[in-house]
Amino acid sequence: MKILMLVLDGGGDVGKKTPYEIARKPNMSALAAKGACGLLDICYKGTPQSDFGYLSLLGFYSKETYPGRGYLEALGLGMEDIRESDVCIRGNFATLGANGNILDRRAGRDETGLEELTERLDGIEIDGVHFFLKKSAGHRVVIVMRPLDENVKLSENVESNDPEEEGVPVLQFKAKNAEAKFTSSVLNKFVFKTGKMLSTESVNKERKFPANVILMRGFSRKTAVEPFKKKYGMRSCCIGGIPIIKGVAAFLGMDIITVPGATGYPDTNLKGKFEKAAEAMKAYDFVLLHINGTDILSHDAKRDEKTGFIEKIDGQLGGLMKAVDMKNTAIVITSDHRTASDPAYKLYRHTGDPVPVLVAGDGIKPGIARKFDEKSCECGFMIKGNDLIPFVLRQSK
Repeated sequence: MKILMLVLDGGGDVGKKTPYEIARKPNMSALAAKGACGLLDICYKGTPQSDFGYLSLLGFYSKETYPGRGYLEALGLGMEDIRESDVCIRGNFATLGANGNILDRRAGRDETGLEELTERLDGIEIDGVHFFLKKSAGHRVVIVMRPLDENVKLSENVESNDPEEEGVPVLQFKAKNAEAKFTSSVLNKFVFKTGKMLSTESVNKERKFPANVILMRGFSRKTAVEPFKKKYGMRSCCIGGIPIIKGVAAFLGMDIITVPGATGYPDTNLKGKFEKAAEAMKAYDFVLLHINGTDILSHDAKRDEKTGFIEKIDGQLGGLMKAVDMKNTAIVITSDHRTASDPAYKLYRHTGDPVPVLVAGDGIKPGIARKFDEKSCECGFMIKGNDLIPFVLRQSK
């Protein structure tokens, strides 16, 4: 039995009449009618984060092997020459106002000139530390700190400078222990120096929200883990548009298949991604197909657009179902977390509620829940943590 896992990032939602409930999705409904629907509790502690969620969906999350977001983002950008002495960081270009407070934590989600600004900052050296910078998806950037001398010791145990809210100043980096004091000092100097450089860049004068500061979190180091193939005995691949899902796949030793026009946004090449997934099912035992636009539309509080996007996904799913051998394929549809899309929702939009799961295919026993939406899935099975793939394998026997 082969497995196609379709992850609609932030697809699950909260409140009355969610996009899953409203959307016309005949193909998902057909799968749900013959398959099993339920909930997966990823067991988030604190703010739900996608990397944690992806690793749990694939059965690999543990405190001992979790590398941190920075390292995974770096892998997703193809920065494979990471050394054990390096510290990898996930960053956001953001906008500071004249009063020193943060106006926009994502610099307006405007990518204009960010590649140029990243290249301008790449290669800075401070106190014996070299900074590599590479633009990531949207407003994001990956930073790798590398000591230039073996006597220079870096630490990932640093508190973020991101207050995770707007209208307040950027925080100072603080060391979590004595070994991290040097690293936090270098990072504070880096933010000061790069802030001065960014404020004079001509491209920022053309932007509505100047990218004049970098907020950083996800400090991490290179880590090894048991490969996906060794754990499950399945040859696997990943199709996705954003660096973090590619980084998780690379971390697990999965092949990464690129699709032209796969942007990670609602304008992504859905048709191309589903066609490539159908093709990959011929050569691989496990295909991870990731769609990020659902999360983007949720963060932008575009509930109607999210509903329409789910309908577009369902349309492409129908073509895939015709193209693959459904007698030898289990289709799994789920999310890494729920993301609230209601404009009236005032909290951070990622929520830790259990995510809806649909499992369907020849040999999968039908469950009690026969509809794929949050409310219906509450009547079905409940699994936790890393148990999704083992559950599918048990069900398909």
